[in-house]
Amino acid sequence: MMHSNQILLPFAVFIFIFILCFSPSSAHNKTHTPSTPTPNPPPTSNPTPDPSSSVSYKGAFSKVYAFGDSYTDTGNARLLGGLTSFIGALMRNSPYCSSSSSSGLQNRLSDGKLVIDYLCEALSLPYLPPYKDTSLDFSHGVNFAVAGSTALSTDYYINNRVGQTLVWKDIPQTVQTQVNWFNKFLLNIECNGMNHQACKGQLENSLFWVGELGMYDYSRTYGSSVSIKWLIDLSVSSTCRLVKTLLDRGAKYIVVQSLPPTGCLPFDISLSPVSDHDNLGCADTANTVTQTHNELLQAKLAEQQKQYPDSIIAYADIWNAYYTVLKNPIQFGFSEPFKACCGCGKGELNFDLRSLCGARNTRVCSDPSKHITWDGVHLTEAMHHVLADLLLNKGYCKPSFDQLVKKKRSCTAN
Repeated sequence: MMHSNQILLPFAVFIFIFILCFSPSSAHNKTHTPSTPTPNPPPTSNPTPDPSSSVSYKGAFSKVYAFGDSYTDTGNARLLGGLTSFIGALMRNSPYCSSSSSSGLQNRLSDGKLVIDYLCEALSLPYLPPYKDTSLDFSHGVNFAVAGSTALSTDYYINNRVGQTLVWKDIPQTVQTQVNWFNKFLLNIECNGMNHQACKGQLENSLFWVGELGMYDYSRTYGSSVSIKWLIDLSVSSTCRLVKTLLDRGAKYIVVQSLPPTGCLPFDISLSPVSDHDNLGCADTANTVTQTHNELLQAKLAEQQKQYPDSIIAYADIWNAYYTVLKNPIQFGFSEPFKACCGCGKGELNFDLRSLCGARNTRVCSDPSKHITWDGVHLTEAMHHVLADLLLNKGYCKPSFDQLVKKKRSCTAN
């Protein structure tokens, strides 16, 4: 929900143009199965469950630093005034962070915990504080993620005015903002008074988690003259520059998430043409673009791994983890794989761009744990929990998270 119809109507027109290129639907009018990304190198397939899923990660890391967008942000966007569309997240008695297990948590675009929160639980660490809240304790890590972050520069959006998103209005925060914050944090807090080598030593025992990055560039620029190939190259390069910054600063343990199959969200489904649906109800064209992004990202990360052999760069395959759930939702406890839990109550998707979660006349479903999507754009706590388990315990990281932790513990022991 935008603040006025003047903002919402042109935005909806823009989104319709966007959806003509990338969109899903619950209709099943194609017979082919959803494709699985096959990066080169190496091919990606549904991983075999990791037999070490019961391994305890407690104490493996004493600090975590996170980067990303709205699927990872724990408060920075709100503190910067960026949640203009999700007004429900700003209200007193907000349905956001309303799950029984999220008591005390705030500022997450979900009904409760995110993947990054479950990571902290697995490591027995406090939940990560957002960087912009300087009143909080940063001794166990910091979250630099900002909902709506883009790879394209602020100047690009100032000069071209190419569109709106559901989070920031005109000018977004960028990945570079997070890099700048990280460098400032090192200078003023974590490595204050240290030389470069001492600072590297300080960081080499920490875990760096890079959540999804790039989706807001795609949503902002569709309908414009921006080349998709150019945008994918730029978006992946932006993520890899962030990873290189971390490596050069001393990071030895990095996890980088892929993008999810965005063509499978109610946000897109509600506006999609019927001609572009796969047999699960997702937009084939949208997911092809996301696949291409993920293939390039995985290949580039493999190159960086060769350049930094003493570090571990794990690729967190959210794409395949998400599709594993979609193909067998009941197995994971979901009876509503596409319907939003919090919304206007209209239609099979419970989603309306003009009446987003938390707005007047919207309501929350009776059991969010049965839904994959929370508000039609973001995921429920239950889905974040499942994805975290698949990533940490079931082999959906390459190399596995268990291998990363074993390497960390062996290095510490030596």
